[in-house]
Amino acid sequence: MATKARNEGQPEATFIFKGTVQEVKACTIKNVVPNGQTLVVNVDQIISAPRLLAKWQGRRVTVQLSGRQTAQPGQELIFHTYGWIFADGLAVQSVKQEPVRRSHFGILAAPQDPVEQRRKQAVRQRFDDAALVVSGQVAAVRLPSEARTRASRTAAAEPAPGPVSEHTPHWREAVIQIDEVHKGEQGGREIVIRFPASTDVRWYRAPKFEAGQQGHFMVNKTKVETKVAARKGGAKGGAKGGAKGGAKGATHAASFGITAAETTATEEVYTALSPMDYQPYGEAGGINSLLENEAEGTES
Repeated sequence: MATKARNEGQPEATFIFKGTVQEVKACTIKNVVPNGQTLVVNVDQIISAPRLLAKWQGRRVTVQLSGRQTAQPGQELIFHTYGWIFADGLAVQSVKQEPVRRSHFGILAAPQDPVEQRRKQAVRQRFDDAALVVSGQVAAVRLPSEARTRASRTAAAEPAPGPVSEHTPHWREAVIQIDEVHKGEQGGREIVIRFPASTDVRWYRAPKFEAGQQGHFMVNKTKVETKVAARKGGAKGGAKGGAKGGAKGATHAASFGITAAETTATEEVYTALSPMDYQPYGEAGGINSLLENEAEGTES
């Protein structure tokens, strides 16, 4: 399935609109010094926008062009931008701008809800960026292996780890039985997705999987820190340093949430961190609509 991902490090355009350049080297916001790439643009028609900017049509905004791009008063362009300054006016940074072409006529002639368009755009981008997209069922939810090992040690009365931050993700693993692969390569019929069970503000919007859930899953490879058993040589060295040195080392390790018998390691795992990364089969829009459109495009 052919996809088009944005360039690495390139900001995502969240506010897309057709506009007419009114002034060059001008600004609608106080205390902003304009240069030759600073434009005052009238928003003629919004194509895609977050809810906060959905009613900005018909108003003037400041647009800061990217790279060495230039524009002239009177030009009508499609601006792909993201928020920059929201004060006594609105200023946006342009990722790119392009002349109004025949390919734009359809969406300009029959405008749609810009917020819904923005949601579709976000799902499309998430799909393009995903390492793997599958449909299937959650067969089981479990603790990661290192957490299971730590739990068994705790049950055996070994020292407990140090304090846990409120931002700790509390990782869980969902074992997914795959029905179909829509993007990427997967040799087996099963994948493991790590997700945060925490409801902290940093993690509360991430999917919280339960056994039996069925739907589409979009996942990425993410590097996560894990706690693993320390090498025996390290433990032996600690013992050789004497009881006082060993206690001091254990206290230092515990301050980082690591027991004296543990160390940190980094591994790459599949993760689901966005609410867009999972969608039940029966839910309208989102991944379902995207896959249906892709299928129709393939058949035609």
